[in-house]
Amino acid sequence: MSHRIKIIKLGPIEECEMECSKFMIFTGMQASGKSTVSKVVYYFRTIKEDILRLAEQQALSPIQQPDNSFGCLRRALENFLREKFLRVFGSSYGMDNGMRLEYCFTDSCFVKVSLKADERYTTPNYVWFDFSEELKGFLDRKNFVFTATELGVSDMQKQRLKSELEALFADPYSVVFVPAGRSMITLLSQQLSYIYTTMKDSQKRTLDYCTQDYIERILSLKPEFSEGLQGLAFYPRGRENALQNSLNLGLKLIDKVLRGSYRFCNGEERITIDRNHYVKINFSSSGQQESVWILNLLFYYLAQNEPVLFIIEEPESHLFPESQKYITELISLVNNSGHSMVVTTHSPYVLGTLNNLLYAAGLTGRARQKAGSVIPHSLWLDHTSFCAWFVRGGRIEECMDDECHLIQNEKIDEISKTINQDFDLLMDLQIEEEEDAGQKLRTDQAEGG
Repeated sequence: MSHRIKIIKLGPIEECEMECSKFMIFTGMQASGKSTVSKVVYYFRTIKEDILRLAEQQALSPIQQPDNSFGCLRRALENFLREKFLRVFGSSYGMDNGMRLEYCFTDSCFVKVSLKADERYTTPNYVWFDFSEELKGFLDRKNFVFTATELGVSDMQKQRLKSELEALFADPYSVVFVPAGRSMITLLSQQLSYIYTTMKDSQKRTLDYCTQDYIERILSLKPEFSEGLQGLAFYPRGRENALQNSLNLGLKLIDKVLRGSYRFCNGEERITIDRNHYVKINFSSSGQQESVWILNLLFYYLAQNEPVLFIIEEPESHLFPESQKYITELISLVNNSGHSMVVTTHSPYVLGTLNNLLYAAGLTGRARQKAGSVIPHSLWLDHTSFCAWFVRGGRIEECMDDECHLIQNEKIDEISKTINQDFDLLMDLQIEEEEDAGQKLRTDQAEGG
């Protein structure tokens, strides 16, 4: 069974309900609600990591209350999810009190979020949670599940709970969120570590939760790139040939987008042009700054070979159309290597590239055999695990053609149609002017004759 989402009256979204696919793409006008949907996915899909982290904190707490009847872990999760909600979606005070969120992982495991009045608080929009009975039972059974020593909680204990959570939520993926507007974070590369580490916890809590997650991930992973992407690609890990082939193709696609090679050296982020030349990342092009950490994260987790759900906002930002094609192909390559994707986009080039990859996979006979010379098989997308959605007017509609299993052309060309209509109207005015001028000339000639 697929995961299911329901959103009512959150931000620009009035009402939407959908089943999740392995690859989901959202398009539509700005401020239509694409980011809202992607953040809802992030909010719920990271709950299992929240539980794991809270269970560890519970074990390390100096005050132990191992009485399962109090449901301490459940209460801790509710409190954490309440703060997380406010940091992902903003204050609930101005929200419609009819706001509802629901995420069904399985028929028996779900989480619901709503706003209700609570006499203990002045706000009428207190964030409430409803957990399924299966989830509540699991949390109660896992109350104080870890036994801590002087060295903390063992990796074996954490891995055991992680596996149980993945089974409960029917979700083997960890989550990596790549927000829009990321170039400023890259621009401050030299100062970012200092700025962030000197911030107080209260200041960090004012950051959007998704952006904070992104910043902390980048800061922790930078040292992994001391030998560049090539170091990640060829470090011996006993890889299968298919993965190594994917890494090699990934390097080629990244080079086409970045026009260089990323490396973290002597505390600096660099784009190496050739053996003797490089540019610091904060002096690189806007396209390089926007895309570099999308590329790095995709490649890093491809090399790790552990399933990740990537939520990527506007991968096309500041990129030339050809580079948009290559970054979309890299996203598809990683998706096909055991990962999952949620992507928001405004770009017809991204949507068009995805259609090419879907179309290639749907070919038959000799055409299918020959298509690999045009587009490598490892980039092809299976339509059965792919879905595209158009967000407009507070609602969301599926925009896949049921017959050819492609994104509907009218959605890709919607803005082109508007532009072409304006051009046609201008052409009509010019033709009308020329016809009027011709008619006037003929009239003048007739009168002069």
